Order: sequence, then structure tokens, then C-alpha cells
Amino acid sequence: MIAVCSGFAAQAQIPQPDPDTTARHFLIVASIKNLQEVSAGEQALKMARRAEVKTFGQMMVKDHTAAEKQLLQLAKTRGITLPAAATGGIKPDPLLANAPDFDSAYVHAMSSGHQNTVQVFQNYATTGKDPAVKAWAQQMLPNLNMHLEHVKKIEKQIQ
Repeated sequence: MIAVCSGFAAQAQIPQPDPDTTARHFLIVASIKNLQEVSAGEQALKMARRAEVKTFGQMMVKDHTAAEKQLLQLAKTRGITLPAAATGGIKPDPLLANAPDFDSAYVHAMSSGHQNTVQVFQNYATTGKDPAVKAWAQQMLPNLNMHLEHVKKIEKQIQ
């Protein structure tokens, strides 16, 4: 009987997962992705040769800047603090800048990046614990899917 009681005592001391941890982690990942898209989009505006690549880069800067503002406001209203590394200081990708064919490298990076981003958002939109963050992920998905389809079309044109 004593062993059973001490087992319960030990179990009570085990910290339970914080329900906001998944929301915080998702917002950190989403923020970094937004900032990477903005940074790469700015590179495309400066370095792309093809008009459709520049236009896509401009869309990335506009859409992901707006998404980042929404994300930061959402995090604030949810009481979630994001680390500085997730909210600023994303530098342009030197591999992308030094690619022999910037347009092709950028489009490929955007295609694979958006596939991953859609998966991350889809996952949180279906399994997320925080209802407000989950709703935001669901709200962002159509635009992210549109970005993915758009960049895949450009990728086909370039190949």
C-alpha cells in the first residue's frame, strides 16, 4: 500500500506538458518561415532576371510581412513570448545569392519551402491545441497553398 501511495506522489511531481508549448513552437517556426520568405523575396527583387520571379518575390515580401504582423499580434494576445531569433535578424541566404542561376535557385527554394510550410500549417490547423492559433493557421493555409501552386507554375516555366 505504501508503494502505491509513493507512486502517486512521484507521478504528481512529473511536470505535465504546457498546453501552450505547441502553440509557441508553431508560432516560432511560422515566424522564422515568414522572415525567411521576406528576406528571400527581397533578394529576388534585387537579383531576379525574370519578371515572373520578381513579381513572385514582391508577393512574398507583401504577403509574409502581413502574415508576420498578424502572427506577432496573435502571439501578444495569447501571452506567448517569441525569442528574438524568431522575430528578426534573418539575413539573406548567401548560397542563394551566389547561385549561378538565381532565378532557378530561388524558385526551387520557394517550392520546397512552401511545401514544408503548408505541411507545418496543415498539421497545426488540424492538431493544434490553442484554438486562436489553430484558427490563424487555418486562415493562412489558402494563401500558402496559392503561393505553392504559383511557384510550381513558375518552376515548370523555368525548367
